Amino acid sequence: MFLTAHSLIALSSTKFINDPISLFFVNFFLHYVFDAIPHGEESGITGGFKDINKDVALFVIIESLFITIILCLFAPYSNYQMTNIIFAISGACLPDFLWGLYRVTHWKIFAWADKLNNLAHKIIKIKQNSILFYSTQLIPIIIFIITFYFL
Repeated sequence: MFLTAHSLIALSSTKFINDPISLFFVNFFLHYVFDAIPHGEESGITGGFKDINKDVALFVIIESLFITIILCLFAPYSNYQMTNIIFAISGACLPDFLWGLYRVTHWKIFAWADKLNNLAHKIIKIKQNSILFYSTQLIPIIIFIITFYFL
């Protein structure tokens, strides 16, 4: 899933959990739960640059921009503490940052993040048709809307 989708799940969790440390760890775990749902990125990040590091850097910049926009739109209307929101989103995004750090640097200390990421993406093996390629990333958006408007 994209970090934006993970961030929406994290924001949803702030409605049910009020402890920042718990929010961090719950969302760290939920990151892998949602990555297990086939969502079209299993073949890796592809982009316009020949250098994968530039593709990853551009991807992280765009995702960070989207997360910042979501926070700016969500925070003024939220009754939840900003500390909880930051811990929740940090826990949700950290697995991909650690994975990306390993993929770019190949530092062995982060090899576990690569292995766990690969495992999560292979739990459910379904070959997606091109029409549904990224559509499962709508699941977090639907969860977010239901959580904040109907629960």
